[in-house]
Amino acid sequence: MSEVCEFPLTLPRNAFTPRETPRAGDIWRLCQDAATFASTRAGWPPSRFRVENVAFVVYKATLLHAAEPPFGEVLDVQTWVSRLRRRTLCTREVRIQSRGQGIAAATQEWVHVDFETLKPRQGSLEAAAAFAEIEVEPSIAMPSFEALPGSEWQFDFEMWRTWSDPLAHANHPAYIDWCDEATSRAMVAAGLDPVLLRPIAEQVTFRSAVLPGEHVTIRSERLGRIGTDAVVLKHHVETERGLAADATSVRGLAGVGGEALVAAWS
Repeated sequence: MSEVCEFPLTLPRNAFTPRETPRAGDIWRLCQDAATFASTRAGWPPSRFRVENVAFVVYKATLLHAAEPPFGEVLDVQTWVSRLRRRTLCTREVRIQSRGQGIAAATQEWVHVDFETLKPRQGSLEAAAAFAEIEVEPSIAMPSFEALPGSEWQFDFEMWRTWSDPLAHANHPAYIDWCDEATSRAMVAAGLDPVLLRPIAEQVTFRSAVLPGEHVTIRSERLGRIGTDAVVLKHHVETERGLAADATSVRGLAGVGGEALVAAWS
């Protein structure tokens, strides 16, 4: 199959903050749903991956936010595979709009793995045909910024067992929730209201799974800023086994300038 898949999707009520805007992590979940629905339409639902003892897992993803849709808004979601390498590495694009206005754009890098070991495993010729490349528009990239190193903030917690996904580890959008929670706690310490946190962009490179019951440490530091509107933060997600992910998030404040947010890591 070589086509752009389109779906009308909506965000659940629990995706919204007290500001009545969706969390960044829930936009990531919407993109994950789009990838799953497109795979199912191509003849590869989750159940078939199980039978074949394989899976696709995300090893890198980048997402840009353009607008914050209200609850109940029907979102027009498009997705396609822009690149497939050695029947193992798959680049998927996701674009989200509402009434002709851009909401979010994502580029996901997936790797085909053995279900039991999670090690890379070449997919079948049939799978490669189902995820054929199509050229629509370029992949997205993180915005440029002015370097402005700052202090570090640390947030620790234990991975809940009830957070496990079908692969028995933390689902990849959870990493965005964790980074935003670390950011929110630093904001509270600086006298800022975390409800005002506004997502602009983020990118995560996944190194290893976070497993149920593991102790997780998020180390966040300021990398820079974009004018006076946004802060650029680097997050290291670690367990007792080592580095689990590197993340970069770009965040602003709703309704006001971002100077105070930039200063929170001075």
